[in-house]
Amino acid sequence: MSTRTLLIVLALIVVMPKATRGQNAASFGGTWKLTNTDPPVPAGRGGRGGPGGGGISGPLATTILAQAPDTMVITQSGSQLIVQIGSEKAAYTLDNKTMSVPEGDVMALKTRAHWESGKLHLHFKQGMNWGRDVLSVSGTTLTLVRDLESGGQSTTRTLTYSKSS
Repeated sequence: MSTRTLLIVLALIVVMPKATRGQNAASFGGTWKLTNTDPPVPAGRGGRGGPGGGGISGPLATTILAQAPDTMVITQSGSQLIVQIGSEKAAYTLDNKTMSVPEGDVMALKTRAHWESGKLHLHFKQGMNWGRDVLSVSGTTLTLVRDLESGGQSTTRTLTYSKSS
């Protein structure tokens, strides 16, 4: 194999993963209504859309960090995704770079997103509260595996949503 051919092959190996990254881009845009929670949120622990067990607290406890939000609105355009729960919004760029709003605030909402095995991973943090959502969509069904951690306690739930618009 000539040096020139070897260089072309190496260049393709480096460039191809970046060129195919956009092929993972399923459309998550729309308004999503919760249809199933597994396991169910225990009564008296904040319920759907309320403050979560495991000590979830702070200004976003009833929205972005809720255990099982009743409704989510997702806006997707290009390399940006915005998740709205209640009146709060979390913005993500689909390049695994961390966003912080407001910048420099210890209680800022920090977000980042990336694709892995055809699923969209959304990571978020506020204060001592951490979360990760793994999203996949099939037709009008959104499946979201939600991991939340706070105060040394954690929960994992599979949430199923139906697209309402």
